[in-house]
Amino acid sequence: MNTEKVKIDELKFDPDNVRKHDDNSIKAIANSLSAFGQRKPIVIDQTNTVIAGNGTLKAGIYLGLKELDCVRVPDDWSKEKIKAFAIADNKTHDLSEFDNELLLNTLQDLNEFEIEVTGFEADELEDLMMFKKNPFKTIKIDINELKPHSKNYQEHPEDQLEHIINSINTHGFYRNIVIAKDFTILAGHGVVEAVKKMGTIKRVPVIKLDIESDSVQALKVLTSDNEISQLAQVNDKALTNLLKEILELDESILGTGYNEDQLSALAYTSTTKNEIGNKQDADDWVGIFEHEQRPEIFSVVVKFESEADRVKFVEEKGIENFHNQRGNVWSTYYPFRDKDDVSNLYLVDDDEN
Repeated sequence: MNTEKVKIDELKFDPDNVRKHDDNSIKAIANSLSAFGQRKPIVIDQTNTVIAGNGTLKAGIYLGLKELDCVRVPDDWSKEKIKAFAIADNKTHDLSEFDNELLLNTLQDLNEFEIEVTGFEADELEDLMMFKKNPFKTIKIDINELKPHSKNYQEHPEDQLEHIINSINTHGFYRNIVIAKDFTILAGHGVVEAVKKMGTIKRVPVIKLDIESDSVQALKVLTSDNEISQLAQVNDKALTNLLKEILELDESILGTGYNEDQLSALAYTSTTKNEIGNKQDADDWVGIFEHEQRPEIFSVVVKFESEADRVKFVEEKGIENFHNQRGNVWSTYYPFRDKDDVSNLYLVDDDEN
């Protein structure tokens, strides 16, 4: 392997580099270069485009270096082989993992300066100490390898699974499934059932705890995931208004855990008779018109980049009246409806009156 020094201003970043470097990454590489010098050459092609080492090039520019040690790929490498090498160079770093306990012990033997040049920060050292106390791994695993816990006491009806499926399709997995060391599910049974029903996702993100599935810790996770959230106090009016706003913006509340009938019932039970007098009024407020023969409601949603654009639009279209002006959301009818139409009611907490 022949190493050559190439001037930094002659090197070019790879426009197809799949590895992104944020400011913290560049700072860590720069600290390493300052402390130890360049101990690994970057890899370039015959046009001086960097194939492996784009982060080192960025750090070198940041430090004001004039040149870097480089190694060129062989002349006979095809474009496809060069791209494959670039991806492999990035991916192979991810295939290994730290022995966290040994890493923590080693870092604790270093002084503050020495820790900084390793790329680790003080917060990460605290994370390692916490991990040593409560170890877990976040991984992706084949859905068929997960096993329901024999003591799981919750069942998941079809309507709940439909909400979970809608949420996954819309937002992805924003909560990991939690499993024990033998792949037994401790939290997320409903998510696993929903994914299996979808039939399109093979691997799911999980947090793997280093505990036995029949241990006291595991049983506490199993129950706490279901029960602790129920200790929260719900402001029914605030929830009702939030669901109505979602319904107005998206024309559906599927994925929230509620449907339109449940929202109507929630609105009716969380208001006074002066606000919503009966169940039919609640249905009308939600937009359920089974009790009366009313025409279908159509809507157009117009979004603006600024408040000034919205005001200009309203003035140009001659819109003078709005039923709701809540924060960023304004709504009205065309032709305009009287304000006493219950479908335009916005619920207000008693302490706001």
